[in-house]
Amino acid sequence: MPAIGLALIIQIALAIHVVKTQREMYWIYIIMFIPVIGSAIYVFTQILPELQQSRTVHNATNSLIKAIDPQRELRKRKEQLQIANTLENKLKLADECSEAKMFDDAIELYQSCLKGVGEGDPNIMLKLAFAFFGKEQFQNSLETLDDLIELNPNFTSPDGHLLYARNHEMLKNDEKALEEYAVVSDNYPGEEGRVRYALLLIEKNQIEKARQVLQDSIQRSRLAPKFYQKKEKYWINLAKSTLSKLP
Repeated sequence: MPAIGLALIIQIALAIHVVKTQREMYWIYIIMFIPVIGSAIYVFTQILPELQQSRTVHNATNSLIKAIDPQRELRKRKEQLQIANTLENKLKLADECSEAKMFDDAIELYQSCLKGVGEGDPNIMLKLAFAFFGKEQFQNSLETLDDLIELNPNFTSPDGHLLYARNHEMLKNDEKALEEYAVVSDNYPGEEGRVRYALLLIEKNQIEKARQVLQDSIQRSRLAPKFYQKKEKYWINLAKSTLSKLP
């Protein structure tokens, strides 16, 4: 009896799913009049493919796989490169190395990608600059960004601009860093640029200006959609805690 009750609950839930997702009504007949098998067919042909296409589910699955076997994707990319030594495969391996904080390998691969058909590619150069930054080779990162702009004057990247400001900060070029952060804080699609700008202003004892930047960041976040608040939660909380500690 409990099994029959559970099957009925599943059938009702699936029938509701049919109506809510505006699928063809014949699915309700299949679910209700072919017990168990009808439900299974609906789940495997309608729900599972939908879940596989969901970015949230896809990301959660990838995160789980990486937690269980962190080197899995890295091994896969190495094998692909051994099979076909293409620019695409080399880039994918470089990206995995960078994500795994294997910055020496990532740098070597990105530099290799910038030879031949990839020469001067702004996206590859930007990735190389990030790898140099991860390796704490800030001058190399900065020079790579300078070369990128020289070769690609029309290329724009909010993340690249933020990286440019951070490099100057790490190299103690504080005035230049403040100048770049000021621009980034107006254009960056997130709160990191504004909060980093405020933190450097505090370090340079420009408290009132920092207060204004933090207040602006918090106010923007309040007016932003929920998904943005969730995505920027770390920086929003840091802005609030930093503001609360100002004299």
